[in-house]
Amino acid sequence: MPVLSLGVVLCLLRPLERQRFESEERATLPRGLGGNGLLGILGGMRAAVAGGLWLRTNQAWEKQDAAETMALLNLTVATDDRPLYFWLNGARMLAYDIPTWTVRPGEPEAIRRKAVRSGVAAADAFLESALRVHPRSPEILIEMANIQLRAGENPELAARLFRRAAEQPGAPYFAARIHGELLRELGRTEEALAWLKKILPDLPADDPAAARTLIEQRIKSLEAVRKEK
Repeated sequence: MPVLSLGVVLCLLRPLERQRFESEERATLPRGLGGNGLLGILGGMRAAVAGGLWLRTNQAWEKQDAAETMALLNLTVATDDRPLYFWLNGARMLAYDIPTWTVRPGEPEAIRRKAVRSGVAAADAFLESALRVHPRSPEILIEMANIQLRAGENPELAARLFRRAAEQPGAPYFAARIHGELLRELGRTEEALAWLKKILPDLPADDPAAARTLIEQRIKSLEAVRKEK
């Protein structure tokens, strides 16, 4: 019976998969699919249905079908918004993969840049939705920062996002470390020095992930730069 029920639900959802969305827009679900609609009756089957939809998302991704991939991504997280896996990997599809599908070889660089900007904006909107569900997640903020740094080429915004990530409970040490490094690369020596001095006392010496020795070296380096000015 559970298998049969799952098949019925997926059949009911299938027409929604064919919706098309412009690459600049964030896909949204039709009214009535919220907690009181079709998805609201899934109950304990949410994870199973979302897993099936994620497989369909990957099939659309393999076909490089941008519209179907985006539609299925949004349908997946609407079915089960709890797993960070869906949000993080979905954002990577939007930021890094889909933009490359829409640009043909030989097209002007301006076209490529426009596609990349569109992908970054779509990924950012997608992850903003994730933050509404997981408001204290350092993983989501780190993903947003990485996308802005790698695809968006916006180190200023990336630095702010890495700081936000570092300030969340359970954040990995590297988020704070990268924030300081980006401040240094942006030429904001005093801010970088103040930040590294602030985080240093909370870095355990016996945990390699904390990289306390590296932070101490960075502080000495920045202090030397300040003396030279």
